Amino acid sequence: MKLNVYLSALVVVAAPAFASPWIESDDPLLRASIEMLFNQGVIKQPVNSYPLMWQGIARDLNAIEASSLPAQSQFAYQHVKHALANAKQSTSSGIRINYNGAPELQQSFGKRDQQKSGINSYGAITGNRVSAKVSVNYADEALDDEYTNYHGSYLAVLMGNWSVSAEQVSHWWGPSNDNALLLSNNASPMKGLRVNRANTQYVGPSWLSFIGNWQLTGIYAKQKPHLNSSEKGNYWAVRFASTPLAGLEIAFSSAGSDYLTSTEIDPNSLELRTSKQRLTSLDAKYSTSIANLPIAFYTELMGKNDSGIAPSDPFYTVGVESFFGDQKQLLKTYFEYSNTQQDCKALISCNEANESFTNYDQAYIHKGHLIGSATPLQSKSAVLGAHYHTMNGYAGYAKLRWSQSEMLDLTQTPETFERLQLELGYQQAIFSGLWKISGSVYKDEFSDESDTNSALKTSWEYRF
Repeated sequence: MKLNVYLSALVVVAAPAFASPWIESDDPLLRASIEMLFNQGVIKQPVNSYPLMWQGIARDLNAIEASSLPAQSQFAYQHVKHALANAKQSTSSGIRINYNGAPELQQSFGKRDQQKSGINSYGAITGNRVSAKVSVNYADEALDDEYTNYHGSYLAVLMGNWSVSAEQVSHWWGPSNDNALLLSNNASPMKGLRVNRANTQYVGPSWLSFIGNWQLTGIYAKQKPHLNSSEKGNYWAVRFASTPLAGLEIAFSSAGSDYLTSTEIDPNSLELRTSKQRLTSLDAKYSTSIANLPIAFYTELMGKNDSGIAPSDPFYTVGVESFFGDQKQLLKTYFEYSNTQQDCKALISCNEANESFTNYDQAYIHKGHLIGSATPLQSKSAVLGAHYHTMNGYAGYAKLRWSQSEMLDLTQTPETFERLQLELGYQQAIFSGLWKISGSVYKDEFSDESDTNSALKTSWEYRF
């Protein structure tokens, strides 16, 4: 029976409760305020695993007097408190209309519009132990060929200090703003089950207290790699994150699927040998202040797991971000660089070198899109970005992104594809709803040819 049937039944019987269970992976402005408070030591929970549970954050906010915070933290504090107040509503619903002139363009942390245009509607309710959201979406020219979907729906049950959910929601693991390597919103959300701690506060023997507040998340889902096939397989992922020191969050993540395999040459028979492969990611973020300027440094390493916990031949992302704020506004700026290049560019070259080859870009995909990195294999990318938000609801952002990929032509000769993209966005309240608009101008260079294009993206959301 479909997930939305269970959710519809739940809406009838659930009772009001404290708050919706988590913060979804679609609001970079709220994320910026949370990161600012983590930088200032107000929030002490791991904050780089989305959906992000509310419980620990709510406890940290309640332990702080607003008057004790410096002026640069005041807006971030009020923003997160306001979001928490909205989450405390026992029921909520809304509708969103959107248009995207170029849905194939890379999109970072935030709302993922994977269609030319569409209408999204949802209704949510929270009980003492049970929460649910029914989301029904209609899409035109969808990248995943689904014109009716239930992305964003979930049924969550609180069992002690553990949240168990049946869901079809997007995830974002790691501190990256633009390109999470192991698990991101690049692909359509998979239907699956998730288990994670609801309250990340450390409870246990004192000799283990160095772990600090910690989060454990496990996911089991159904993966459909290709659009032209109904075949589905098992996907699983697990993540452990902790804050052992003030301002420091570290995490270990791992994922695998029925389709992810590694191929190598048997040294005795000289035949190809295939085995299941597991991917591993290590990420860390350190937040501090330099000359009273809040700043954070972060990195993620992701690759196949041959032994131990460290990934081999890893992809990597590195970045730095800073914050400027006062009582009425917050500005977050960041620079991020990602590299998904590997020494073995094709299966045949790896076999000749007697090395193993993992079919990452052919198997770690859901409905034609990579589950992790938003850039393909054999790519480099860099982005300079900024998000600005004011107390009266006006907000904007800017991103200058460069990417370069190596692609094989029909003769297996590598050619370089390069893109330079400028994206500007703005939002404000209008007609009792939230209106967003953004525009992109991008220049592509491939095979000594150059082409410049532009695209418009806009949406309007009304909540009631």
